[in-house]
Amino acid sequence: MTDRTLRSLRGPLLAGAAAALAVLVTACASGGAPGGGATSGASSSAPPSPSSSPSGSPSTSPAPSDDAAAPGPGEHVRGLPAGAEGTFDSPAGAAWSPDAGVLLVVTYGSSSCPLLAEARADWDDTGETLDVGMVEPDPGRACTMDYAPTTSAVAVPADADAGTPVTVRLGDLGEVEVAPRATDGEAGPVAWVPAAG
Repeated sequence: MTDRTLRSLRGPLLAGAAAALAVLVTACASGGAPGGGATSGASSSAPPSPSSSPSGSPSTSPAPSDDAAAPGPGEHVRGLPAGAEGTFDSPAGAAWSPDAGVLLVVTYGSSSCPLLAEARADWDDTGETLDVGMVEPDPGRACTMDYAPTTSAVAVPADADAGTPVTVRLGDLGEVEVAPRATDGEAGPVAWVPAAG
């Protein structure tokens, strides 16, 4: 090729390269920032919601959800309960589900290896505090380095969800006082564990 031919092709080649780069950047950006929003859109390649192993511990990551319906006991979804405001100042919180007898527990951490609440909570020995057990992620699993909320649904004794404030212990993360729902059929406000320090 002659210099003249190369000079005449330089402009279209540079424009094509710039367009390809713009498409690539747009595609990467549309994936969303890790842990950014309250919920993640579901996709066909999303992992299934967790099933329980014989020991009762979850076997997979929580499924992404943009569904307004609250999860049922033993289910875990990425994101916050519908209508809840998140915080990066607390590792966990709890609120009443719109469904009677179900507590929603929110934990922050890796979205692929979250700390999850067990499917059922019971009163402690004093009968004044609900104990929610936590299930640590598999230590051998590779985890993403993001910081995102995950919501677990926990069944509680019938007398715990009686329209009065309840003290809830979230494993070793701390205690919160969960306020009752303002209206039947709506989620209650999230009570966040105080930040350490």
